Amino acid sequence: MVDERFYQISKPFKLSYIASFLECAISHTLDDSNNILIKGIKPLDQASEYEISFLSNKKYISQLSNTKASACIVDYGISCDSNKQLILLTTKNPYFAYTKLANLFYKRKEQYKPIIMDSAHVASSAYIGKNCYIGHNVVIGENARIGDDCIIESGSFIDFGVTIGDRAKIYSNVSISYSIIGDDVVILPGARIGQDGFGFATDLGVHYKIFHTGRVIIGKNVEIGANTTIDRGSLNDTIIEDLCRIDNLVQIAHNVQIGRGSIIVAQVGIAGSSKIGNYCALGGQVGVSGHIVIGDKSQVAAQGGVTKDIEPGTIVGGTPTVPIRDWHKQAVIMKKLINNYKLENKNDN
Repeated sequence: MVDERFYQISKPFKLSYIASFLECAISHTLDDSNNILIKGIKPLDQASEYEISFLSNKKYISQLSNTKASACIVDYGISCDSNKQLILLTTKNPYFAYTKLANLFYKRKEQYKPIIMDSAHVASSAYIGKNCYIGHNVVIGENARIGDDCIIESGSFIDFGVTIGDRAKIYSNVSISYSIIGDDVVILPGARIGQDGFGFATDLGVHYKIFHTGRVIIGKNVEIGANTTIDRGSLNDTIIEDLCRIDNLVQIAHNVQIGRGSIIVAQVGIAGSSKIGNYCALGGQVGVSGHIVIGDKSQVAAQGGVTKDIEPGTIVGGTPTVPIRDWHKQAVIMKKLINNYKLENKNDN
């Protein structure tokens, strides 16, 4: 349910406009179907008349027969003869179409006006661009630079010398130090960026802190999840390239490099000086050892433990990681061994 306390809902749109907006084809039409007014978006099993849904996972294809939605966005080739009242809008990427449609129908009710709140502290040498919102109790340090049209929510701390590009959205209670951040970056609440890495040298039983002289460099159009931590480099920089998406509760250690367009899912830990290539995907709770190289367009299944380099375009899983087919075979063999063991023990008794 879309709660109007938090979100604004646009006026209804004609189905013909939605199809044109999404560049979808209408698979079949009912009488005057182009003029049906669609008032919102719901999942297939919750939608009612004059609402639209989407099907991006074929696991739920059976719900097409019973849904009460007036229309549904589906992949090419999907049909539903059993539900004559359902109008299908076909496209090659239903989930992306849904994303566009959600942005058409809904937006946050809270709107930001250009203002620096009285409780914020902005250093005299800091630069704040045009049309920025600086929330309550924000601290912006000396020589920091904030681009145009930025939003920095309450309680966030922008340290000495930090540079943030245009149209950044920094949510509440974020801390950023020793960092250079590009345009259109989103950083969700509680993220910690630019702190010391976990670097120590041990002598005679004492662990001595290594002075970190690197930075965090974050490219354009990057999103960083809540309570994620990104350490600055010790000598080299920690680098997050353009278009990356980093989930909540991720730990990125000093000197790590993450290539363009990569996706890092929740609870991943990447140890120091590892390099993740372009358009890689690391599933939830993946662990990457230090000084590892993961090639472009590689994927690591959830809870995988990466202990050696991965060639470009490889899909791996398990701990230590192996090619995904080998991992599946290992699981089958292990299951057979366990079943045989149980059977042998049963026969012995």
